Amino acid sequence: MHIVDRLKVYRFHRNRCHSGQNLNHKMQGWSTEEEQRIRFNAIANSAEFSHKRVLDLGCGLGELYDYLSQRDHLTFYLGIDQHWLFLRKAKKRIGTSRCRFRFADISRTSLPDFDIIVASGSLNYRTRQTDYLECMIARMYDAAREAIIFNLLDKNVFSESNLLQAYDKETVVSYCRTLTPNVTLIDNYSASDFTIVLKKTNTAG
Repeated sequence: MHIVDRLKVYRFHRNRCHSGQNLNHKMQGWSTEEEQRIRFNAIANSAEFSHKRVLDLGCGLGELYDYLSQRDHLTFYLGIDQHWLFLRKAKKRIGTSRCRFRFADISRTSLPDFDIIVASGSLNYRTRQTDYLECMIARMYDAAREAIIFNLLDKNVFSESNLLQAYDKETVVSYCRTLTPNVTLIDNYSASDFTIVLKKTNTAG
């Protein structure tokens, strides 16, 4: 992602953090806690997370770790984000050796090999790099041992802004099928959002 676009995202979340609204979902850009929860639920139901190593790109406050841990025993979770304030809060809030956080730009940092790689909300930011989404999907898929899961805003419903970009779900699915035939589209949980799952073809289930 271009540095100007990164700064725009950084400033958006910085302003949210300093707005006086001490609401986690607002700081991270979610419209409501319920919208955050239903996206996490779609992710959790799309793969087997028990005893898996999970990489969360654009992890925010690490709340996906909380959600998954209530349901499954994760072997390890690593969250990556470019916002120090989010990461400081996450590290202070979560105290376990199975959960770690890293400060980095997800579009540039080397992605370590993990069983499952997730991007919840972090691929929706507008960028001048025309192939940004395709590059990120390919990088995630290459690094994942078993599956990648990501959600996007639906172009047919969501009104785009200067910060956020929506996508045509069928176009995204078509690109994903150039990487693997094992692609699942989940679009029955939110009016403006959809989730896509890519599994490695040699992965059972």
